[in-house]
Amino acid sequence: MSNNRNQDVAVVGSPSTNTELTLDLLQEASEERLVGALTAFEAVQDGRPIISVGQIVGIELKNRWHEDSVFRNLVKRTGEIPPITNRQDTRIADLVVGATFKEVDGAYEPEVLGMVPATGTRVARIDQSLLNRLLRVYESEIFYLGQAYANEILYPMWFKHFGSSDQGAGGAGEAYHIGVFGKTGSGKSGLAKMMLCAYARHPTLGILVIDPQGEFTLELSGTRVGRQGLQLDQVMRQQGRAINIYRIADIQLDDWTTFEEMLVSLGFCEELTITHRNNAERAAEVIRNSLERARQNGRKQFPLSKLGTKDALQAALNAVLNDQSIQYIFPSREPRIRLQNRVQDILSNRLDEVFNDKWAPICNLFASGPNRRKLYGIVSDLMGTVSTGQPRPVVVIDLSARGNQGRFWTEELERRLLSKLLNVLIAQSTSSLSTQQSANVLVLLDEAHRHAPSGRLDQDSEAERLRLFLRRAVRETRKYGLGWFFISQTLGGLDSEILQQLRILAFGFGLAMGTEFDRLRDFVGGDKRSLELYQSFRDPQSFPSRHLQEFPFMAVGPVSPLAFSGKPIFFNMFTDMDRFLAENGLNSPKKEID
Repeated sequence: MSNNRNQDVAVVGSPSTNTELTLDLLQEASEERLVGALTAFEAVQDGRPIISVGQIVGIELKNRWHEDSVFRNLVKRTGEIPPITNRQDTRIADLVVGATFKEVDGAYEPEVLGMVPATGTRVARIDQSLLNRLLRVYESEIFYLGQAYANEILYPMWFKHFGSSDQGAGGAGEAYHIGVFGKTGSGKSGLAKMMLCAYARHPTLGILVIDPQGEFTLELSGTRVGRQGLQLDQVMRQQGRAINIYRIADIQLDDWTTFEEMLVSLGFCEELTITHRNNAERAAEVIRNSLERARQNGRKQFPLSKLGTKDALQAALNAVLNDQSIQYIFPSREPRIRLQNRVQDILSNRLDEVFNDKWAPICNLFASGPNRRKLYGIVSDLMGTVSTGQPRPVVVIDLSARGNQGRFWTEELERRLLSKLLNVLIAQSTSSLSTQQSANVLVLLDEAHRHAPSGRLDQDSEAERLRLFLRRAVRETRKYGLGWFFISQTLGGLDSEILQQLRILAFGFGLAMGTEFDRLRDFVGGDKRSLELYQSFRDPQSFPSRHLQEFPFMAVGPVSPLAFSGKPIFFNMFTDMDRFLAENGLNSPKKEID
C-alpha cells in the first residue's frame, strides 16, 4: 500500500471487531467526503502481511465539552467557546470490512480477517492501482457497474454464469436468484441492462427476457428508451449473440389441454352464459373432446392448428347442445335451458360476431404459420446451442399490450402464456440433469410485482396459479442451473416467499419508508449504519442537470470480490455509457472471460 501519508484518513480506534472497526479521523481528513469511501489498512496475521479493504458507512462527531449543560449555555450566548469549539471535536467513523487479502509470493489471495488490528493502525483511501493489484487474480472476471459511493474508484463486481468449469471459466457451479429494486427514476432498469451486458460475456449462459412492458423489446430492437443511451442490442451482438424477439403472434401453442384451458380463461365459455368455473371447465372439456375426436374420411376433421373456421365453431356449439353433454355441464334444468337458448341464438343470429370476437382470436393462438414458433422450439434455441460452441441467443418474449397492438391481448392471456413458457423451460432444464449438464439459463422478469404480487389473490385464478408457479420455480430450479432475475419498483409489492430466495439484491433510491424500509432492514441484517447511509441517497431526479445526476445503489450478496463479509456495498451507477463500455471492454467485438 502507498506510504503517502496524504492518503491516510484515519487510524483504528476503540472499540473495534474483526468485521466492523471504529476509526478516529485525522484532522486533515475532517473536511473530506468519506461516507461511502473505500479504504484499506495493513496488518500482520499468522506471520503474513495482509491488506483489508472496507467501506466507511457513517461518521459521528463528538465534543464532550459541548455536551455539558454549562458549556451549552455559554455556546447559546456566544456561539462558540474558542479553546473548545472545533479544537476539541473528534470524528469517529464506522468501517465495515469487506474483504481481506494475504500476500503470497508477491501476489494476493483471499483471506479471512481473524484478528483485530491494533489501535493507531493507519487507514488510507484506496487507489485504483492498489485495487487492481489486489484483484489481479480475478482480473478476467471483474466487471464495473460504476464507482464507489464517495470516491472515483471503480467498484469491482463479478457476474458468474451458472454452469461448471466445463461450460466455461467464471462459473459459479450453481444458479442464484437476483433482484433489482427502486422507485421509478431510480435507475433500476438501467442497472439491469448493464447487468445483462455483464452476463452476456458468458457465451454458454442462455438469456431469456420476459417483457410485460415492452422496454427491453424496444432496447434489443435498437430503439432507445429513456436517456441512458446504452446500445444494448449492439453490445449483445458484439458478444456474438443472436437476438430472437417473439411477440404473441409469433408463438404457436400446440396442445389440446391448453386449448381447453383457454376456452375458460379467455371468455368463450362466459359468452355461452357459463360463468361458474366448474361448469365452464366441463363445457371446455366437451368442446375439446368433440373437436379432437372428430374424423372425416379416416382423418382428423379439426386439427388443432386449423380450428379457426366457422365449421369448427359450429361443431363446438353443437357438441354443447348434445343431450348427454349439456346434462354433464349443467345437472340442473334451468341453466340447461338458458345455455340451449344462448347457443341456438348464436347459431342462428350471431355466429359471425362470436367467431370474430371470441373463437378466432383463441384459435389463432394455435394456428401454424411460416414465422411462428412453438414454445419447445424457442426454449431449445435458448438451451441447445452449447454443443456447437456458439454463444447462446438472447430470447425476448414480448407480452406487452403495446408490443401486441392490433392483436388479441388480455392479462389472462399474458399470464397463461407466461405459465406455459416457464413450464416448458423448467421441463427442459430438468431433463438436462440426466446429461449431468447445467441448464445455465438466466430468466429476467421485468415488472415482477405484476406477476408475483404480495397479498391475497382470488383462489384458483390464473394470477394465483402463476404466483404459485413462480414461488415453486425459485425454490426448486437453482439445482438445474436456472437463475431468476426480478426487477420491481417495490419490495412490499413482491411476494415475500420469492424475496426470501433472492441471493443478490440491488436497491436504488425510494425504499426508505414504511413497509419497504422494514423489508430493507431485514435484508441488511438490521445494520443501522448501512441503513442510514441508504437513507442519505439523493433522489436522482432532484439534481439540477443531467451531467450532475447520480444513481446510487446499495447491493447485498456475493456480487463483488470486496463483499466476502456479506455486508452491504454502496456504489454510484455509471451515467456515461461510453465509459461503461470502455472500462468493461464492451466497445470491441466479443470480449469473453478467459
